[in-house]
Amino acid sequence: MSPVKTHFPSPPETLLLIGSYLLPVDLLQCVQVCRQWNSALIPLLWHTIDSDLPTWRKVLQEYDSEHAQGQKDELWLQTLFNKHAHHIRCLKVHHRDIFRFVGQSGSCTRLQSLEVFHLDGNETHKEHADQGYNIKHGVGLDYVDECVKEAYRDIILSPLFEGVFRPEETRCRSITSQKRDWFALQHFWLLVLTNPELTFLHMSRNLWSIGRLIDESGPFYYKALSGLTKLATFSDPYYRLSLPALLEGLPMVKHLRLETPKWNRLMEVTYLYLETLEIEGAVYIGDVFNILKHCPNVVYLRLANVSLQPNIYYEDKAYDEPVDEDDEDAPLFEVEDAKVILGDVVCRLESLRMNWWANFEYMEQFLHLFPHLTKCYYEK
Repeated sequence: MSPVKTHFPSPPETLLLIGSYLLPVDLLQCVQVCRQWNSALIPLLWHTIDSDLPTWRKVLQEYDSEHAQGQKDELWLQTLFNKHAHHIRCLKVHHRDIFRFVGQSGSCTRLQSLEVFHLDGNETHKEHADQGYNIKHGVGLDYVDECVKEAYRDIILSPLFEGVFRPEETRCRSITSQKRDWFALQHFWLLVLTNPELTFLHMSRNLWSIGRLIDESGPFYYKALSGLTKLATFSDPYYRLSLPALLEGLPMVKHLRLETPKWNRLMEVTYLYLETLEIEGAVYIGDVFNILKHCPNVVYLRLANVSLQPNIYYEDKAYDEPVDEDDEDAPLFEVEDAKVILGDVVCRLESLRMNWWANFEYMEQFLHLFPHLTKCYYEK
């Protein structure tokens, strides 16, 4: 009898299999073993970059200081990203300078996930010392826009950004901090514009602490997002967006988390892909049903606050002023009104979560309109 032949994976395949179980700190050790291991495992090491990991935190806090360990200065960091940024698929940003280093590499164009977390307090040690000096000596307390003085504000990294952003005031920060924030904000949006493969985009409320999107620049926002044709999950709990306009640009999106939506018009198109929706601000009760009518496959809905007023386009006419809920003559939004809006649409809503101040008792009269509802609770 001939011996049974066993097929073992080739060495690179074995390394990839083993590497997929290793933590970044272990992968970092492995890529230094030999050239073969380095070549096979570098893509795994750089697949996900999380700037909140201890190694990254330390490097990013010290890179602009003469005390940077192992000569890990700004040039070293930029060279590192220039060499390896094309491997990054998932980018988790807790330090705003990551935007600049990744953006200046020019090769990070295959991102699948981009998450921006809390960015306050991510100054380098040198910036922090400068900030302490400013506070002690009262520098910047008049919110001087140093970017204007130094002409940094006029440096726009893309013609698309002209008239779209403005830098945040220095306040007690140093000009170095303001300058880095100004370019970090632009590099963030360049990443969005140059990564059409993104499927996950989370934008922290704190992102807007490093700069401002001018209110009249809504068209830029929608245009930038509309290029993300594969985006399935989107979260921006700060900037007020028009839900109809957003869904027109992202018709395939499945999961949305937004600040209070702007309602410049009713929804008229049906979106079958949206499954979960979270609204952080107040929303009119009539608009809730307008959403559910045109997004019938929403199974999870979280509302922070529901206004008892009818929606601003109640019965196809907009109110110039909000209806006073204590006004006895104010039109009341009743169950029959909800039925008229829904028509013959059967909602798939299974789970409804509301904050404790979201008029939960008022909503109870509408719950029988959702035949698939199995979970309904409020948060304290």
